[in-house]
Amino acid sequence: MNTLNDQQPDNAKRGASSRDVVSAGVAYRRALVDGVIALPAALTQQAFELRVHNRYASHPVEATLRYFCAEAEATGAQSDCGYDFQSAENLYRTGAQGLRLSEIPELPDNLQQLSRLSVPDRAGRKALRQWVEANGPIFDDSVFETRWQAQGRRGGAEHHVYHDQEQGRWFKRLYHGVNHSTLGDYLGRLRLHAVLFPETAYRLEGFTVQPKSKELAPVVSQPHVEVDTARPPVAKNETDDMMATIGFAPVRLYHNGVRDDGYFAYLHPVTGVLAYDLHDENVVRVAGEEGLAVIDPYIALARRGSWAAIKLAEIDLPPPADDTPL
Repeated sequence: MNTLNDQQPDNAKRGASSRDVVSAGVAYRRALVDGVIALPAALTQQAFELRVHNRYASHPVEATLRYFCAEAEATGAQSDCGYDFQSAENLYRTGAQGLRLSEIPELPDNLQQLSRLSVPDRAGRKALRQWVEANGPIFDDSVFETRWQAQGRRGGAEHHVYHDQEQGRWFKRLYHGVNHSTLGDYLGRLRLHAVLFPETAYRLEGFTVQPKSKELAPVVSQPHVEVDTARPPVAKNETDDMMATIGFAPVRLYHNGVRDDGYFAYLHPVTGVLAYDLHDENVVRVAGEEGLAVIDPYIALARRGSWAAIKLAEIDLPPPADDTPL
């Protein structure tokens, strides 16, 4: 298991303290062996049990990851098939799923009810933060701030962003979860990205922790893609064709009350994965290559209680049933 990214660049370059990603991975594996933290399989089983009782737990992505890894191997396509964010997700689950049953909200069935998820999300963040403070990996927040501000405070709806030219990577610090997504949703989403779009897979660099508020924020990085600006932007029919090669079909979700292509959304009917925000700034032409690269999509597993399932229900598409636990 590739836990918390065992292979990382020099600490001084990546902003980590001495409690770096490698030592954090060692500590995590030792804690699993010693029974200090629950095994991933036990947390996955607990998630399914909570969901059977209509209590919220983010639906595990393991079966979906296996499906896409198998598909990639069968077609000869390259795929990371690694679970780089699995350790962090498991630590998060120990808190989010460790509440008393009465404290865990029921699975939401509309967008307004997604606000309920703040309770398990706080518990999950706290568990992960306590682990990170004791074992790492810490990413120096002052280092991130300095580099981010020096490059004009770039960012979007979710991340603060700066470019490390020497490493050829974009560093991103999560500051806001869109669509009421929890930190657990975010970690699962980046695991899915690695198997769907391996050429732009994210890497977990560490976590910043605010000294006063104790606010935890993951710092991730992504390889730089040299966009070919000499050619026209990618047209939607080209994105349709690209997504069709991996089994996705376009869906028209409601966007600001109107059913249109505003989400640029695609559904994988077998697994229930919804990928959206695939507009021509997130799907780009690569300089010197014929293929397209997907940079920053929103990926979600549509299962009961999720934003993706609720959005699909608006257009009368029921989500798949929960996976069968192994």
